[in-house]
Amino acid sequence: MKQSYLFLCLLFSILGCGKEESPKKEIPLTVPEANTENISMKEHIRILGEEKARFEELKKMRALEMAETNARLTKNGETIIVLEQQIENLTELLEESRSQVSASKNSLKEIKKMGSGEYREIYERAKDMDHSDAILLYEEFLEEFPNSPISSRARSRIKFHTGEIMVLENRKSARTVSLWESKLKGEGMFAREVDEEELFKLIGRKPDSAKRGSSSEYKERVYTWRDYVMDGGYRDLVIETTDGKVDWVGRSE
Repeated sequence: MKQSYLFLCLLFSILGCGKEESPKKEIPLTVPEANTENISMKEHIRILGEEKARFEELKKMRALEMAETNARLTKNGETIIVLEQQIENLTELLEESRSQVSASKNSLKEIKKMGSGEYREIYERAKDMDHSDAILLYEEFLEEFPNSPISSRARSRIKFHTGEIMVLENRKSARTVSLWESKLKGEGMFAREVDEEELFKLIGRKPDSAKRGSSSEYKERVYTWRDYVMDGGYRDLVIETTDGKVDWVGRSE
């Protein structure tokens, strides 16, 4: 019995030894050393000084930029104030101009009315008057209303009546066409070139109108004397010339 017990103990001992694991070996941990560069204190102070100087320079530049920006803003603000004042002044001037234009328009309306009624009355009265008396009426109107817009009409009527007086005066020297023709032929004006002043002197006065003929090759002229022909009434005397020679003498139709 005792022998059997010893045998079992020996067996378990052998089996247990076979399963025991061998202890692991520890692997030492190695940390790579930092590759630091050692600089001297003098070099450190130099680098630090340069960085401080660069910082101060940047600081100054920033301050200068801020000052310039503020100056621009201030200047722009002042400019805006000036422009606003100018706009206000121009607005006032515009309103004043509009007021003056309105007043001027009202004044022009009054001026246009000035003398209009008096002129109409004179015009109707002058129709039945002698030309000399009509001229006196219009002259009185001009003395009273010299700046009236209608004054030009009054001057035109004076010119018209003056012309009529001249026509009446000229009719005293009116002749028949045959007499005018004989007078011109007697002076040889159909055969020779004469100056127009010589022609006017023969007729007795300057023509009431003179115009060029249709030819561009020759010097053609057509002269007209109002109411200078007697032919069952009064007709205009017409004389046509070419290069100073009389071509035709007749009356207007």
